[in-house]
Amino acid sequence: MAAICIDELPCLVSSKTKNDSRLSVVANEASLPPRHAADHLVDVYFQYRTPHLPIVNRSQVEEAVENAYLPRDDNRPSNCSFDKDNFIAFIVLAIALCDVSNASGGRPAQSEGCFRSAISWIEKLITYSESDVETLRCVLLLAQFVALCPSWGSLWHLTGTALRLCIDIGLHWESEEQAINIDPRLLHDRRCLWFSTYQLDRDLCITLGRPFGIIDESMQVQLPNPWAVSCRSLTSNSYNFDIHSQRAHNHIFALSKLQSEIRHVLHSHQWPLKLAYPRVNYSAWLQDIQPRLEEWYNTVPPPSKAHPLSIFACQAYWDGVYNNTILLLYRPNSIVLHSVTEVFISFEAACKLITSIKALQREGKIDIMWKWVHHLFIAGLAVIYGLWHSKEIRDRKSVGNVISSLQSCASTLSAMSETFPGASGCRDAFDTLSSATINWLVTKDSEEIRQNPLEFEKHVKDLMSGLQPSSIAMGTAYEKNAADMSTMLSTNNSTLCEMLRSAAEWPEFEDLDFSDTVPR
Repeated sequence: MAAICIDELPCLVSSKTKNDSRLSVVANEASLPPRHAADHLVDVYFQYRTPHLPIVNRSQVEEAVENAYLPRDDNRPSNCSFDKDNFIAFIVLAIALCDVSNASGGRPAQSEGCFRSAISWIEKLITYSESDVETLRCVLLLAQFVALCPSWGSLWHLTGTALRLCIDIGLHWESEEQAINIDPRLLHDRRCLWFSTYQLDRDLCITLGRPFGIIDESMQVQLPNPWAVSCRSLTSNSYNFDIHSQRAHNHIFALSKLQSEIRHVLHSHQWPLKLAYPRVNYSAWLQDIQPRLEEWYNTVPPPSKAHPLSIFACQAYWDGVYNNTILLLYRPNSIVLHSVTEVFISFEAACKLITSIKALQREGKIDIMWKWVHHLFIAGLAVIYGLWHSKEIRDRKSVGNVISSLQSCASTLSAMSETFPGASGCRDAFDTLSSATINWLVTKDSEEIRQNPLEFEKHVKDLMSGLQPSSIAMGTAYEKNAADMSTMLSTNNSTLCEMLRSAAEWPEFEDLDFSDTVPR
């Protein structure tokens, strides 16, 4: 419960001037909406406008909502089933309200009200849960909401709790006997819960530069069977969409395994040599993983078969996650020195990633905002790095195309900062870096180009000092080498990630704007 921010916040006063002040209050618990509205929000939840994890299936949610709307007898003692149904109903409504089509990006006041109502059921539900599997499901649903609204809790702590529960239950290791003897629906449920937890762990650890909660060698679980997602008729459109969504999730899980392998190999070069941990032949491994990444991209489930409103119907999403993985593999770092060709691949992937994130932002398809801010900022830095350090890139790319990519990155960071204040530091730093780069490309001749990288690195140091998180948020001083561009682009750059994380979680009261909140 300490991982959830549920304490009543005090009333806040924000002043435009000394004589003009407004009193705002936070959202209270919400009651259930009209039934037709709840049914619509359940549909929104399973349209996967953002890539929600397969924690609950449609039949489980529909049953919970149906029971939550039954007349309540105040004299009837509370039971675990009743508590669970109300929690699932409210938490699904809260998540769906983050996704409804709205110019402001969801309905935050209503969503937060439903989340508070869900929290009112959670303590008894966890204390008297029927099984550890149901406790795990509750924790993952909380994590799902907090991933979208990080100021309401610690996604890191919730994911860690979920992972320990999985290991305690034994979901991380599946024997052949289990796969044969367990009821197919239960087996599917266990696999979905495990891979949902795995995905949260990998997303966080790779983005934040932290150690994995469990290594891939310690797990053995088959991907969920997409055709076991529901007991609906095969002619049902929603059933077909659910099948496609599970196939899409499985494809994302497979990519996370590849990303996990990439990070492991790159980091293993920093380990001291031991007989028990021989160093990977990087060149041979690189030749092995390249075709596997290409095969992954070529076998993406057809977007045309996804629900029209689903993010899985959006080609920009698949392009974005793929090019982010290519950038993870090839982006400059202080561990492995890349060839000229590999630096160019990194540059191309960064430009494509910027284009994809811009499209997702325009269509309202960004899910975990701080994660995509990190991806976009790193992509922008990779473009700038390539321009300053590679004459081949400058010769092969026109100034007009380069300027267009830099401006797209800057404008998208600016748009993100309107809904996520933590992006403002990245936006300001990138604006200055890109302006300096564009001016340099346009005005400098070839002789000056050879002299300016040192001047630019000094510029980077000055800017990165402005991005430094506070010592309170970080707990340690900023690393001395953080201002080096290649270190900033490293797969283990935790300084930038921690700055974004601290901006995403537990905001200070003065940073919160409750001006649009309507008391219930």
